[in-house]
Amino acid sequence: MASVAHRIGVLIDLFMGAVYADERADHCERDYVRALVADLLCKSPLPPEIDALIERFDPAGFDLRQSVAEFLREPPMNKRRLLELVAYVTLSDGKQCLQEDGYLHRLAQALDIKPDEYRHLTSDPDMAAMRESFVDLARIPLTP
Repeated sequence: MASVAHRIGVLIDLFMGAVYADERADHCERDYVRALVADLLCKSPLPPEIDALIERFDPAGFDLRQSVAEFLREPPMNKRRLLELVAYVTLSDGKQCLQEDGYLHRLAQALDIKPDEYRHLTSDPDMAAMRESFVDLARIPLTP
């Protein structure tokens, strides 16, 4: 996988797309994205130019397919990890709504990930036990 630093703008767009999937963004979700990006970059606090990418994100101009194109040649495990990181964002406010669930489905489809490979990340009732353990992981506090 290309370096995280090289793709940080695309990653931020995908994370912020998840934040705005329900057409609103609260501070908790933005703070989670900041902490997640700081963790990925091993830089805390975030450099101002990276923080600006989060603040200036325009949901109206976001194109999921265009952003995902950067990752289409990645091996399946890298695509799955990307989907997991985005799922963490959808859970950062303590719940995952239907719009966020839909965003995960669209992202998985765009990444060509089979439904059985990501069911535990969504609201699939058959995966409740597995989903609970994933939710516990999502609540691991990240150091901003």
